[in-house]
Amino acid sequence: MRRLLAGLVDLIFPPRCTGCGRVLGDDDRPPFCPACQAEVRLLRSPLCTRCGAPFDGGDADHLCGACLTAPPGFTLARSVARYESVLLDAIHRFKYGRDAALGRALGRFMTRYPCPGMEIDADARIIPVPLHVDRLRERGFNQALILARELARPGGQTVDFLSLKRRHATDPQVRLGRDARRRNIRGAFVVTRPERVADRKILLVDDVYTTGSTVGECARVLLAHQAAEVAVLTLARA
Repeated sequence: MRRLLAGLVDLIFPPRCTGCGRVLGDDDRPPFCPACQAEVRLLRSPLCTRCGAPFDGGDADHLCGACLTAPPGFTLARSVARYESVLLDAIHRFKYGRDAALGRALGRFMTRYPCPGMEIDADARIIPVPLHVDRLRERGFNQALILARELARPGGQTVDFLSLKRRHATDPQVRLGRDARRRNIRGAFVVTRPERVADRKILLVDDVYTTGSTVGECARVLLAHQAAEVAVLTLARA
């Protein structure tokens, strides 16, 4: 019945490319048509072996200067593609246009392009970066949770959106520098169910990695409650 209803919806409202708006063909894979998909720059080597920062030259992965001087709390961070062009527009439409269906398509997009060096352990607990309750009411959903649920479907991992919470609102990070972001986010998260975190491999999921301040603080708190390790996966990297 679900497949029948989905077929009827596609017949009446055929799926369109979120980049250019053209109707997608049977062989196209949402949310982008082949032409718009070609504008998405997937992140591939050379990358920082820790935070996943891309390098402009060379062909070998190695640690970046930031990870050498101040190693982040997480074990590994990877992003699927660069935060630009049609992918940037799609993420904005998803988050600020409240397009949850597009978010699910973007989550499936993440599963189609595995990141180098990133394997989601079958026993890993997937935790979306939480929103403060005020932001959640304003937006209507947590974009990281929608992505996390799609990532968990193929392997059947547990998505845990209750063990990590944002306990107080913070200023928007978008206009802050790296050091200001770290100060702004310090102490913003708390583990509410330590028994679900202890000795577990954690995969933190978010939409965009900018400086790593938010996921770094989440990782610090999880590791303080005896998480075995914390990896980070985001849809895009600024």
